[in-house]
Amino acid sequence: MKTLLQIWGLPVLMGVLLTFGLLAALLGVGIWHGASWISMTIPVMIGLRHWLKR
Repeated sequence: MKTLLQIWGLPVLMGVLLTFGLLAALLGVGIWHGASWISMTIPVMIGLRHWLKR
């Protein structure tokens, strides 16, 4: 049986990264835009990796 962290750990992490990225893009200037790109690219790469594994 899987624990709660094993089930929800990655989706919560992806949600946090996307929320940070959106807020950084909307409210930040300069380096925050780069941080936004990085933090929003990571969940997309995780999703692509999972999709291509199938």
